[in-house]
Amino acid sequence: PGPAAPRSAVADWLDTPRPAAAPGIWRLGHRPPKDAAPDRLPSITVVGLLVPLVLALLVWSLWRQGAVPYESAPLRLFTPSDWWWAGTVSPKGMEGREARVVYDGLFFAVLVYAVARLGSWPEVVRHFVGRRPQPARAGYAAVGALGALSLVFPSAFPLVDWDPLPVADPVFSLVVLVSGGYDLFASQLFTDALYALITALVVWPFARVGGWWAYAAELAARRRAAADPAAP
Repeated sequence: PGPAAPRSAVADWLDTPRPAAAPGIWRLGHRPPKDAAPDRLPSITVVGLLVPLVLALLVWSLWRQGAVPYESAPLRLFTPSDWWWAGTVSPKGMEGREARVVYDGLFFAVLVYAVARLGSWPEVVRHFVGRRPQPARAGYAAVGALGALSLVFPSAFPLVDWDPLPVADPVFSLVVLVSGGYDLFASQLFTDALYALITALVVWPFARVGGWWAYAAELAARRRAAADPAAP
């Protein structure tokens, strides 16, 4: 047989292996981009995390001292005037005292939300916790949950003597305002249920970050497989 006919440039171009690429990318020599996820957070992200946190601590300190301009204006605007002594936010009775606790709790919640958004906390948490393999991911989230609970319920932890964050007290004060008194707290069952609800709300974000439900299901599946090797 005679010599093979030389391949055309078009045939060579068509037969050249091409890496996997998104639809519409057919050019020769295309290289997929490297993983864009860095091993370390860029410094600007760290600065962006710390600056809002420091500012929030300053604002909260000023708020507790009553040094924020017009701090009490919304409280007076949205509550009955007979709850306060004229021209002040000094409470006359139970309603004013409990309303002030709820008001401080609402401001604290807004402040935490603002800091989390400005400081990119979700991205930071996903970077340090969310991308870790199990069980490390669940473990780090559990440590974070315990830390948060120690800030909300410090009296439940030994060797902890700091003041609690305004999370539980505003909830209890809101119940007092809605119910018109303290009668509901005479029920131990109701009080315990309220504490359990607050605890669940505090722990829930950490459970999501740590993938607790999926990891628990995975462990249960492993135990079933170990107990019955013939099971599919």
